[in-house]
Amino acid sequence: MDECVFDASFVRLANDSLFGEKLGNLLNRRLNAMRTVVDGDCRIRCNSKLLTEYSAQVRDHRNDVIEQFFSLLDSQETVWVKRSTLSRQDKNKANKCRWPTHDQHVLAAAIGGNAVVIHVTEDALGLCATSVRRIFGFHINHVA
Repeated sequence: MDECVFDASFVRLANDSLFGEKLGNLLNRRLNAMRTVVDGDCRIRCNSKLLTEYSAQVRDHRNDVIEQFFSLLDSQETVWVKRSTLSRQDKNKANKCRWPTHDQHVLAAAIGGNAVVIHVTEDALGLCATSVRRIFGFHINHVA
């Protein structure tokens, strides 16, 4: 089964009222990405640093997709990655990709996964998409 990692800002920006969701708008695109895990089409990969960020940035759940996402984090369906940091070799690769150091825990969660998609909102992460694909083999879904 395919797997994915969500940057905390992606989850935070998807935490909005469903009344604001219109076909094709940013909220709709973010929620659709999250629905892939809620519907069981993809598995979430997470580590302790991401969980801490999710909890800090999303205190009140404003829609059912976010509620279900957080429920999945407490279930056996989530792939828990022990590492929140990169090995020296992977850190060198991340530097070649120009991946920001403050988000290396996102890459750490993706390493070892199956057909991983990393969902991001930050432009700096989106700009790394081609090199991350070439060096790590991960697809970046940049929804800004």
